[in-house]
Amino acid sequence: MKKHLLIFCLLVAGVDTTAQTVVNSKNTRYQMEREVITRWNNFDPKWYFILFHNKYRTGEDRRNMKQLLPLMAATKLNAIEAEQENKDLADIRDQEMFKMADRSLNKSWHLLYESKVTGLNNRIAQLNTQAIAAGIDFNILLALKGEQERINADINLTKESYEDDAKKAEQFRIGLTDLTMLRGYYLRLLNLYHNLPKNK
Repeated sequence: MKKHLLIFCLLVAGVDTTAQTVVNSKNTRYQMEREVITRWNNFDPKWYFILFHNKYRTGEDRRNMKQLLPLMAATKLNAIEAEQENKDLADIRDQEMFKMADRSLNKSWHLLYESKVTGLNNRIAQLNTQAIAAGIDFNILLALKGEQERINADINLTKESYEDDAKKAEQFRIGLTDLTMLRGYYLRLLNLYHNLPKNK
């Protein structure tokens, strides 16, 4: 038993010795500098620039400019890609703005359905006045008026909704059909009331 306990303790101690440590090695630093675009800190002899780049012989020390060329090239590439991305984004924004305008202008309402719905509502209001004058039951007229308000509320919700014009046109057609049927109910009711025999 003591033997097993001793082996277990040695294993635990061995695990602790393999913890992470800081690596101080020039090769590791060089490898990191090659993987990312950084300055070549250990290679900036002035003789190299005087020998191979004659224009740097006089004036200020411009060795860092050559060291930063990879970074400058990457920045230039990123700037070109950013300009292209901005252009694509502007195109998408313009398309979405056009769609939003298409959904909020209600072209089909103003061109096709507004006059028809207004005309039907005016005709139903006249028929309602005739029905009141004829003495039709008030509860029946209230029910018909409530149905007219429901249809008009649906039409107003469709106008304010954020849908394609084709879907709105379909809803407007449904509202127009409902108003036409409601006008027919009024006409039949008035016709039925006028044909009833009067009690003397």
